[in-house]
Amino acid sequence: MSIVCHSHRHEGSAAEDADKNFTPRIWRFGQVGSCLDTAANLAARGWLEPWDSVQVCSQTAGRGQLRRQWHSPAGNLYAALRLPLTAPFDGSAAAPAVGALLAEALAGDGWRIKLKWPNDLVVCGNDNQPRKVAGILLEERGGVLLAGIGINVCWAPPAEQMRADAALEATYLKNQHELANFAHSTAEELWQTLVKRIFSAYIDCHSFPEGWRSRAESLLLWRGENVELRDDERIVRGWLAGLGTSGGLCLNINGRLEEFFCGSLRLNPARK
Repeated sequence: MSIVCHSHRHEGSAAEDADKNFTPRIWRFGQVGSCLDTAANLAARGWLEPWDSVQVCSQTAGRGQLRRQWHSPAGNLYAALRLPLTAPFDGSAAAPAVGALLAEALAGDGWRIKLKWPNDLVVCGNDNQPRKVAGILLEERGGVLLAGIGINVCWAPPAEQMRADAALEATYLKNQHELANFAHSTAEELWQTLVKRIFSAYIDCHSFPEGWRSRAESLLLWRGENVELRDDERIVRGWLAGLGTSGGLCLNINGRLEEFFCGSLRLNPARK
């Protein structure tokens, strides 16, 4: 059974939807196959507008990047947020832009959140070591752009369950409770708060389509450090300069600035 929250609606264009009188709607479900698939089905029926979302208790067929299986036990947060197909979400900048909004929303509770390009969030603990706490997966289907969001609230996979080439260990928010004012007893409460913060940040900042880059760069993990970027074909090493205007990662390689749009990022093990 689904539960609909915040059902106050109004009709209009995407620009009009970014109105302070609009309240995003949250559809809640128990166990589903995939939160993204559920959201896509609702959108196809006209029941999911931009900034509406689906939030579920658990998934049996959750997925991450490159169609990897996303283990989805009850207690963590699994949501799919519909984004408007307007700048900066209408191109390759969408991932770091929505990542910045989610990172800022989590930081509202005091977490030291960083954006690991292109679509992971990490929390830095007392030892100053970054550990993955959330992931974002963007999917567009028939003109509907969805951001699948998974946040480790009360569980994270141990190191032996992570894939062999994982750049970072994982953690969960309740394991880092001493670092923040974490007052949310459930994933449902947390998501309701995050949605409000994300939407408010978007509509209260009229320059977000132009200002997303500086906001994302201010949260960028390993900015100013030597990193390596891996894909299926090669390994590139350089100094992380920031983000390009299209959301790519800018590396300074022997004095030459290059922008990349895919790959797995990690610290350069030879120059930590």
